[in-house]
Parts: sequence; C-alpha cells; structure tokens
Amino acid sequence: MSSNERMTKITLVGTKDTMKESIEILHSLKIIHILDFKEQDDTFEIGKSLGEVSKFSELLLSIRSLLSKFDIRPEKIKSTYIKREISRELEKEVFETENVLKSYNDRLHKIGSILKEIDNIKSIGDLKDIGIKKNLIDSLDSVVASKSELEEQRDKIKGQMESKIKEKSAYLLQYEDFLSSEIEKMEAPLRFTTTKNTFIVEGWIPEKKYQELGDILKKKFGDRVTLDKIKYSDDESVPIEFKHPTPVKPFELLLELFEYPKSREIDPTFAIFITFPLFYGIMLGDIGYGLVIFLASLLMKTKFKTEGWKMILGILEYSSIYTIVFGFIDGEFFGFDIFLLLGIEELFGLRMPILNRIVDFLPIMILSISIGVIHVLLGLIFGFINVYRSHNLKEAILKKGAWIILIFSIVALAASMYISDILLYFGGGLLLVSIVLLVAGEGFIGLIEIFGIMSNILSYVRLMAIGLSSVGIAIVINSITMDIIFPKGGIFILLGYSVLIFGHIGNILLGILASFLHALRLHYVEFFTKFYEGGGIKYKPFGI
Repeated sequence: MSSNERMTKITLVGTKDTMKESIEILHSLKIIHILDFKEQDDTFEIGKSLGEVSKFSELLLSIRSLLSKFDIRPEKIKSTYIKREISRELEKEVFETENVLKSYNDRLHKIGSILKEIDNIKSIGDLKDIGIKKNLIDSLDSVVASKSELEEQRDKIKGQMESKIKEKSAYLLQYEDFLSSEIEKMEAPLRFTTTKNTFIVEGWIPEKKYQELGDILKKKFGDRVTLDKIKYSDDESVPIEFKHPTPVKPFELLLELFEYPKSREIDPTFAIFITFPLFYGIMLGDIGYGLVIFLASLLMKTKFKTEGWKMILGILEYSSIYTIVFGFIDGEFFGFDIFLLLGIEELFGLRMPILNRIVDFLPIMILSISIGVIHVLLGLIFGFINVYRSHNLKEAILKKGAWIILIFSIVALAASMYISDILLYFGGGLLLVSIVLLVAGEGFIGLIEIFGIMSNILSYVRLMAIGLSSVGIAIVINSITMDIIFPKGGIFILLGYSVLIFGHIGNILLGILASFLHALRLHYVEFFTKFYEGGGIKYKPFGI
C-alpha cells in the first residue's frame, strides 16, 4: 500500500580536484537528498565553501529586498525569463537599479509630505486677521496653488518608477534565481565529509536513478569518483517522496500540516482523498453552497499560484463536489427545499429528498456513527499492517487485532437488537475474546481505553451536528427574509435581498471553516491515532 518513491542510500567518494564539477552535476540532476556531515575528528572534517559566498549573499539580499519592496513576482512578469549566467556588470546593474528606485521613492515621500502639509492649511484668508505680512500670505497662497502641480509631478514619478520596475523585473528575477543556485553550490561542501585529498557525499536518491547517476559520473571522471549503495537499518529515516496521481496530490498538504509518514508506514493520503471530502460534504450538504465554493475555488486558482494555495483550493474543489452531491440527497439549495419548490416528489423511483436533515434526525445520527465505526476500523486495520511490518503477527494481533475484534463485537451486539439473537451470542463471544487479547497485550489499562475508542466513534456525531447547525442558520435567514421582510414591500424588498445575500455568504464562510476544521479533527484525532506515528522526513533534492 506504499505510494512513495523507493529510495536508495548512497555514498559518493571523489578526489578533491573533482569536487566542484561533481557539485555541478549533482545540482543539475536534482536527485540527491544530501545527509549533512556533523561529527569531525582528526581525519574527517566538514568541507569549506567555494568562492565568495559572502559577496554573493550580500548581492542576493539586495535583490530580494528590491523584489519584496516593489512586489516583483514571477507570475506578474508577462514575458518569460530563463536563468542567466552572471555578468561582470551584475553588481553594478543591481546597485544602480537600487539607487534609481530609492531616488524615486524618496522624491515621492517628500512630495507626499508636502501635500499632507498643504491639506493641513485650512484657510489662508483667516491668517490676515492675526497680522501676518501680506508677502508671507501670498507665499502660502502660492504653495497651496501648487498642489495640483505637485500631484502631477507625483504621478509622473510614479509612472517613471513603475516603468523602471517593469524594465528590470525580469532581470532581477533571473539574477535572484542564479545567485540562489550559485550560493547553494558554493555552500555544498559544508555538508560534505572531507579528508586531505578526498571528499565524501552521503545521501538518498530514488532507486531508479542510481544507474543513471553512476553512468554519468563514470563517463565524466572515470575512477576518480565512485558511487556505491550502502546498507541502512530499519530505524533510519528514509526521505519520503510521494507519487500520487494528480487528483490526490492536494491532500498531501494535510499530511504536511501534521507529519510525514515514516518509510515503513502506510501512507494514508489516498484514504484521506476519499474520506475528507465525504465528511465535508455530509456536514455542509447544500447544492447552492457547493456551487459557490466550487466556482470560487476555480476563480481563486487563477489568482493564487503558490503550491500551498493550489493544494488548499484543490481540497475545497473536491469537497464542494461532495457538498453538491449531499445537497441533492438532502434536497437543499441555499437552505430552501429545492424539490418542494420544483414540485418533485419522486426521482428514479426514490422519494425526494432522500434525507431531510431536520426531520430524519435518527437515521442521520445512525449514519454518522456507522461512518465513525468504519473510519476507526480502517485506522485500526492500517495500524495492524504497520505493527505486522515492524514487529510480527502476534504483536499486531495483541496491539491492534484486539481492538478490531472489539469493534466487530459492538457492531454485532447492536445489530442483534434488530436482526437476530444469534448475533447477540456471536457478539458476546467476540467481546470476550477481545477483552482477553486486550489484557494480554496492554494489561488491565487496556480495558479502560475501551471508553476512549467508544468516545472516538461517538465523536462522528459531529457530522450530523455541524450539518444541522448549517441548515438551521440557512432556514432562519430564509424565514426572516420571506416571512418578515418581503411582506412589507417597498424598500424592504431591497433589504430582504441584502439579508439573503450577506446572510448566506456569512453562513458559507462559517460552513467552510467549520466543515474543514471538524473533518480535519476526525482524521487527526480519531483516525490517525489508530495507526499513524509520523516523524518521516520530506525528500529535498539538492538543486531544488
């Protein structure tokens, strides 16, 4: 059930005269996750940086200051740019740009200060009554009269500054890109082990890239650089690189917010891809709300280009689809009974709506608890597999199998009230077996934890509760508008539409936040605690 790239631990040893070219190759390939060397002795020590890192760092700081101050970002540049080599004039060009923009900024600040002072002069005519000389009053009149001229000058300088920013933006981004790469390469030896004549790089690469890297190094350096696989213990942290399909990728964010899985743990991302939007849709469950969130997510994707925003909006996009589906099941459109408004009583032989969240209180509660049983059970099954991989079958049965049997016994006992007394005896037998296994695996304290797992399952009632609060607010908004405001007519019609629009916008925002947080809680607290340890490290290739 692994969805991670298979990694190999490698060591690269070369003569010092090949170190700079080796760094260039590793940086261009972008495949090695370098392990920093830390323990020094008389033979092995940390390498020394290459080139003038301090000078490059100072220059990079100046460029980043300009990029930040004038909000220069790649997505704002219409023309494409590529990483360019550094020129001898780079430092001069950057500092000249910095000085020109600083000069424009200073002039704008001074003009702004003068305009502010002019606005503070309330009435020049009043100054005549306090004995101020006429030539001074004339001077002040002249200053006030120059306001429009100063505003024109301000706008002109702004235009010149924006033109200069536009002219230099692509170059500054190119330089920032280049310098970042150069500094990373210059500082690479600080992560290496070195002796008097050799350097050693230790790290992780995808297993499928091992042969490719070996061939490149062999062709370039012959026997002066060697690449070998090295064994590693099961306790070592192997870098994790996910290889999920595109629809699943946004849900990697939920693991990044929590912790990366260890290499031997089950990666739960695909399970989250199924269950997170499902929980979200059950709680919000409104066709209108789902459509608004879906369209807003698509629109915001065109505005927010960072990876984090893309993931969040991707999660909302998938969750909104489930919201629409459950809105159809519940028959809700902005809190209105859509099937009643359309006069539809049956669809495909089914009574519509299939569920009414206000009326069908008990069925929805049973559905919520049933989902809780399945979700917690899935977590325990994942936990069983994890323990089996790390230890053995006996340990897995005692640590996780006992809880799985316990849940099946509770389900059987509950079902016996509606189906058959046979399930009562079957469930009782399973309960006895689970208690014996719990005591054997965790001691008598395991019996106390039974209340904890029951609490976990009952926690899924929030799927019903959050949904009821959302639809309740929507119904109140509609009732106030339709029954109280609209009947008054006239100006109250406009007021009614305002209440509808802003009321539902507020409820949508509240629903987005509440549904997201509670779906997240059900995964982090009720689901992850059954199998997920975390503590893995993210694969970060040198050169990216």
